Amino acid sequence: MTFAAPLFLLAALAAAIPVALHLIDRRRAKELPFATVRFLTICVEQTRRRKRIHDLLLLALRAAVLALVAVGLARPALVGLGSLRGGRHSAAVLILDNSASMGLTDGQRTRFDAAIAMASQILDRFGEGDQVALLPTCGPALPDGDRFDRTQDTVRRNLSLCRVSHERANLDAKLQQARQLLSQSDAPNQQIFVLTDLQRNSWTPPSGDGKSRTPSAVTRSPSRASKTQVPLILVNFNHAPAPNVAVERLEVDAAAPIAGLPVKAAVTLRNMSQVAQMPRVELWIDGRRQASSPELIVAPEGRAAYDFSFTFSEGGLHEGEVRLAGQDGSKLDDRRWFALQVNRGVAVALVRPARHEIPHLDDAYYLEQALASGGDGGRAIETTSLVPSDLLGESLQRYQVIFCVNLPALDQDAAQRLQAYLSGGGNLVWIAGDRVDPEAYNRMDVRADGRLLPSALVDRREIKLGDARDSWHIGYLDVGDPALARLVDPPSLYESVLVYRYVRVSPNPKARVLARLDDGEPLLCSRQVGAGRTLFLGTAVQTAWTNLPLRPIFLPLLSRLTLELAGEDSTQHERLAGQPIRMDLADRSGSTGVELIPPGGEPLRLKTQKSATGSGRTFEYDDTYQVGVYRVRPLEADRTSAPAAYCVNFDPAEADPSKIERRELEERFAGEPFFWVDNAEELDRTFSELREGTSLWGALLVVVLIGLVFETFLSNRFSLSAAGHS
Repeated sequence: MTFAAPLFLLAALAAAIPVALHLIDRRRAKELPFATVRFLTICVEQTRRRKRIHDLLLLALRAAVLALVAVGLARPALVGLGSLRGGRHSAAVLILDNSASMGLTDGQRTRFDAAIAMASQILDRFGEGDQVALLPTCGPALPDGDRFDRTQDTVRRNLSLCRVSHERANLDAKLQQARQLLSQSDAPNQQIFVLTDLQRNSWTPPSGDGKSRTPSAVTRSPSRASKTQVPLILVNFNHAPAPNVAVERLEVDAAAPIAGLPVKAAVTLRNMSQVAQMPRVELWIDGRRQASSPELIVAPEGRAAYDFSFTFSEGGLHEGEVRLAGQDGSKLDDRRWFALQVNRGVAVALVRPARHEIPHLDDAYYLEQALASGGDGGRAIETTSLVPSDLLGESLQRYQVIFCVNLPALDQDAAQRLQAYLSGGGNLVWIAGDRVDPEAYNRMDVRADGRLLPSALVDRREIKLGDARDSWHIGYLDVGDPALARLVDPPSLYESVLVYRYVRVSPNPKARVLARLDDGEPLLCSRQVGAGRTLFLGTAVQTAWTNLPLRPIFLPLLSRLTLELAGEDSTQHERLAGQPIRMDLADRSGSTGVELIPPGGEPLRLKTQKSATGSGRTFEYDDTYQVGVYRVRPLEADRTSAPAAYCVNFDPAEADPSKIERRELEERFAGEPFFWVDNAEELDRTFSELREGTSLWGALLVVVLIGLVFETFLSNRFSLSAAGHS
C-alpha cells in the first residue's frame, strides 16, 4: 500500500481524544454508606460492568473512525500491478491495428486517426528509460520496429510513418509477437496496449494461399506459461461508425479477349450499415470513366448487383476498375481493379485442301472468319492460310496452333513434319470433313508411331432418310477444361448445336474427351503428345455437317480453344493486399531477372530464383501493400510481348462489420490482467491503476460513514438500556 499524502497520517493521533475523554469520565465518586439501599449493591455492580463494556466498544469505534479519516486524508492506494514486481521502469508494446476496417469514419474522424492520437497520448505517459515498441498489424516493416526504444523517438517517428492499410489484421499473431518481445526485456513493469476496432475477423487467423505477414506461431521461452501476468490494455475505437457500402466482388467475363467483342463486369455491393443506401458505381478503363450505374438500392446489411457491358476498341493490356461514386464511410473498400489482355497476336496456320474460288464454300471459311474477328486496333489471332504442300517448306515452329481442316491423309514427309512440330511443343487440331477417310488416317497415324491423332478413327456416321432422328446434338462439355469452363452455362448454349454427320473416334485411355454427342459418342478429343497437344473434332465446320458455325458458341469456342492451346490464358491473376506475387518462369529458364511496374510507380528490376524443383526459375514479390495492377515481364522477353498482370485488391473480409464482444475477450484472456478502455478518461484511470495502484479513499469513506452511523446507533441504544436499568 502507498500513500499520496503521508503527512496526514499524523492526524491519526486524534484517535487518542476519545481515550482521553473516556479516562476523564472514569473519575470515581466518593462512597457514602447508606443503610436503606444495601440490597441494591448487587444490581449496581452488574450495571457497572455492562456500562464498562459499552463504553469500551464506543471508545474503540470512535477512535477507529478518527483514525480512518486520517488514513483517508493520506490518500492510500493498493500498489499497482507493475509495482508488485519492484522498480519503476516499464516496458510496453503498442499493437496498432491499421487494417482496412480502421479506415472507416467513426464520429468526426477515422478510427485510424483516433488510434494515432491515442497512441501519442500513451507514449506521453512513458519517460526516459522506459522501453516502448510499436507493432502495426499490417503494411511494410518499420525501421527497428521489432526492437524497444528507450527514448520513444524512434517509436514516434514510426508512428508518423504508419498508414491505414488495405490488408487484414491478425491480432492473435501480433499478441504472440508482443509477448515474445517482452520476454526479452528485464523491465519489472510490462504492458501490452492493443488499439483496435474489435473487428471479429482480426481475431481470426486469415486463410488462403497468400503468405502471412505475421507469424502464425511464436516460439516462447519454456519457462513462460500460455497465460501471462502482463497486463493487456485493449483500447476500443468502434463506437459510432458512419454508413458504409463496399465493392465486395468483381467478376470480369469476356467471351473472347478480342477488341470489339462484349465484356461483362459483374459488381456486387454490400451495405455494412443498418440503414438502406443508394450508391452509384462507375466503370473506369485505363484511367477514363466509361459508364455509370443509376442509383442502386441496397437494403440494410444487404447486397446489390450491377452488370456493366462494354467493349475494348483496341488491343493491348487494359487496366480497369469499378468504384463507388460520392461520399462513403470508408474509401478503402470503394474500388476494385481488374486487367485484361486484348488481341494477343497468336500465330495460327489454317491448312486446307485447296483454296476455293468462292470464299463461303471454302472448307475453312467459317473457321477463318471466327479466328480473324477483331476490332480496328488489331487482331488477337493472326491466321496464315496453307495447303498440304506448304508443310514441307514452311517453318512450322513459328505457329502456336495449326488447324488441319478436312485434309486427305498426308504423305509420310508431311506427317513427319507435323509429328516433329507436336513433339517440340506445337498444338495440332484436326477437323473432319468429306476428305477425311478413317482408314487412311489410321494408317497415317501408324506411320507416325501413333503420335498424330488423339485416338484411332472408327467410321463416318450420318443421318439417313427414314432414321428415327434427324440430327444429334452436343450433350456434354468438359467443365474441367479451361477453354470450355465458361461455355457450359447455360446448357442451351451447346445443346442447340446440331450435328448431321461426324467421324467416330475409338476410346483411348490416354485421350481426354472434351465434348460428347447426346448418344455418348466423343465429338472433340484431346491428347498430350510430347510437349504438344493434338485434338480431333469429329464434325466439319461447314453447314452441310453441322449448324455449329451458325451458333453463338462457335466464336468463343474457337477463340478460347486457340488462346488456351497457345498458352495465352485470359485468367485474371488476383491477389489480396499483402499477398505475394509469384511467377513461374519454367518456360524461360534463362531468365535471371524481371521488370516489375507497381501501380503508378517506376519500373523495378528484380532477380529471380532457381525453382525448388530444379527446373526453370521463379519470381516472388512481397511488397504488395498498394492496391492496383502490377505488371511483370522477364527481362529477356521481347519488349513487344505482353507482360503478366496481377491485380491486387483489398481483402473483402475487412468490410465485414462483425464485432467481437467484450465478454468474449474477457473469457479468452481469463486469468490474465485485462483492461478495457473506451476513451481518454478511462485510459487515465487505467494508467493510474497500473502506476499508482487502486485508490482506497472511496472504500475508506464508506467505512467511515458506516462507522458514524453505527456509533450513533450504539450510543442511543446503550443510553436507553442504561436508563431502563436505572
